[in-house]
Formats: sequence, structure tokens, C-alpha cells
Amino acid sequence: MRKNFGAKPITYPQPVFVIAAYGEDGVPDAMEAAWAGISDDKEISACISAGHRTTKNILASGAFTVSMADAAHVTQCDYLGIVSANTVPDKFARAGFHATKSRLVNAPLIDELP
Repeated sequence: MRKNFGAKPITYPQPVFVIAAYGEDGVPDAMEAAWAGISDDKEISACISAGHRTTKNILASGAFTVSMADAAHVTQCDYLGIVSANTVPDKFARAGFHATKSRLVNAPLIDELP
């Protein structure tokens, strides 16, 4: 059954981008970016708040990676979106994720995510 929700700035299904960067201490950090998407054939756009630790890490390092949250890791990805690295600096490890340094940029790839 269809239901009209009116005009809204949303799409479904909405992919969840997981943006990762290294902190100044070299520790991986990641956040969920719900307001992100493909904006061109070689470009993505993401709206992220200046208050996020990950945003500060990106601005300091100039690099980040993007992974996609998947159903197999919904709990871990949800943790990244709920908990702030400003209060829990090791939230990446607490989420149960592992990282490998990207060969292309100075940022972590999340081993468990596509």
C-alpha cells in the first residue's frame, strides 16, 4: 500500500556512508554521514557538522575514506553514529572495527565494511 508523505528532502533506501580519518594521534576514527550521496560521476557530497571529531580530523589531515554500512554490521555502524569520539576517543575500536591504511590517501579503510 502506498502512502503519500508529501515532498520531502529524502530518498529511500538511504545508504549510510561511514567516513573515516586518522586522528592526530594516528588512531582511526569514523562517523556515519546520513546526509551524503553521489553528486557527480567522480564526486560525492556529505554534510557533516564542524563539531564532530571526525570532521576535525579530516580538516587536520586533509584525507578520509568512505565505506558503506551494511546489514551484517548494523550494530557496530550504529555505535559510530551514536557515540562521539569527543567523549569516547577509542569509539572505533569499541565498535569492533579494524583498520588498514589506504594506499591512496592517509586515512583508514574499515576492514569489515565494503
